[in-house]
Amino acid sequence: MTDDLDIGLLSTRIRSGDAEHAQALAGQVRQLADRQLARALDGAGERALARARLPAGAVVAVHKLDLQLKVSADVPASELAAGWAAAFEAGLARLLATIPPGDTDDDAPAAWFADAWAAEHRHLERRAAGQPDAWWALDLAGDDDNPDPLAPAAILFRWLARNPARALPAMAALARSDAPVASLLSADEATGLVRALLGHFARPDTPQATRTGPGADSPATPPTPTPEAGTLPHLQARLDRLASHHLRLSITGNPAQRAPWLLALLLTEHPSASRQPAAVLLQTITRAAAQPATPPTGDPGALAPAAPQPAPASSQSGSPADEPAPLTHPVCAAGLLLLMRPLVRLGLLPAAENLGPALGDLALTALRRVLAPLPPGERAVAQERERVLLAVFAPECDWRERIALIPVGDPAAAERLLDALIDAIPADITPAPGGLRQVFGTTPAAFPTAADSRLASLLLRPGQLRVSPWEAELAWPLAGIDLALRRAGWDQDPGWLPWLGRTIRFRFGDPA
Repeated sequence: MTDDLDIGLLSTRIRSGDAEHAQALAGQVRQLADRQLARALDGAGERALARARLPAGAVVAVHKLDLQLKVSADVPASELAAGWAAAFEAGLARLLATIPPGDTDDDAPAAWFADAWAAEHRHLERRAAGQPDAWWALDLAGDDDNPDPLAPAAILFRWLARNPARALPAMAALARSDAPVASLLSADEATGLVRALLGHFARPDTPQATRTGPGADSPATPPTPTPEAGTLPHLQARLDRLASHHLRLSITGNPAQRAPWLLALLLTEHPSASRQPAAVLLQTITRAAAQPATPPTGDPGALAPAAPQPAPASSQSGSPADEPAPLTHPVCAAGLLLLMRPLVRLGLLPAAENLGPALGDLALTALRRVLAPLPPGERAVAQERERVLLAVFAPECDWRERIALIPVGDPAAAERLLDALIDAIPADITPAPGGLRQVFGTTPAAFPTAADSRLASLLLRPGQLRVSPWEAELAWPLAGIDLALRRAGWDQDPGWLPWLGRTIRFRFGDPA
């Protein structure tokens, strides 16, 4: 929570039976506004937001705040400033405690949102619905560095510059809403946004501009598609799953205006599409946006998102519906995420067209191998505990079924990939403190091979997994640091992984 306090207008009315005293006090107040009041207010806004139980990062606009102070004659300037700041803090806290998040009432004396993203999201919804800009919009959704700070294009490009990993699900949330978002951008603005999205999320088409590490991306401008860059069948099948959204987007806007929203939906629900060349994705989205939208047919379940978010149902009111407040989940096999960097560094990442299901197969195969010493019933329960972890590792798979009943699609390929990764695990790795005991209890686990034992030492590293739609942070205790993994670089942050749809971070230390 920051303490960026900006008072646009300070108006003072002094009531006193002594005119001389009133004039003297008025002069004191003017001097305070010039110098001492700013110092006295340092931290007052932050404390007021905390007292009102607003979330960290909340942004607040107050239309008017009335304060009353009883001041004795000849009060020292320092005491007057401190009293004014205390009254401000208490008055703001009382006001905010009565105001719900969002802008449910345009006549409310204040408005607040969980963060700047939520305020900008709400502003875009209002613009799409043809509503006038809210009184708070310029303060909470504007940008002083832009000549038109509230323009939808300015906000969407600002999102990409601020945090591409979060910008994509934020755009997808708008596209899934009932607001006619396709009309927010002109055709030229939408075309520019498509190219910016491809520059951030797609594979470059030129060998000179290549990713140099896990999640590293080149902002190279994608070239104009050629006839050879056609729509791949698996991409078309994924776009078909977005038929209901396409139908809603087609109500307003032309094909060029629909394209960036379809691209955001595709890359959010199927992040492995980012492994395709930019020209292929551009051709795919251009063709899909130009096609007439048809109502979805067949099994409604087939249109369910391929990657249900592992976040719980509750979310911060006032935030976009698809951005639930991050929650922390205890996981036992947290070391599964340590496989991310080696997958990329060793060139073992499966092909783009099969990446989603292949990651799911790998995760299930690895998890079941290290849990094999457990009796069947306990093994099934242990797998259920890792549901959130599995959804982060393989976001395109459907994890709604009981984990023990989900089949591995290609067992042979998954075993080969896992064996190659096991061969790369440092030979001197040691089990995490308490990791094996937490899963197997006091009975030592009997693994059939040294390779399986080494895999268990890697995977069974209990931690706390904090998940949002755009990032996942895995926290381990300091005792969980393994020098062998550290020397080999396995526990370095994978960072932003477009093909996973999230930024992955590792943290060692006490819980935040």
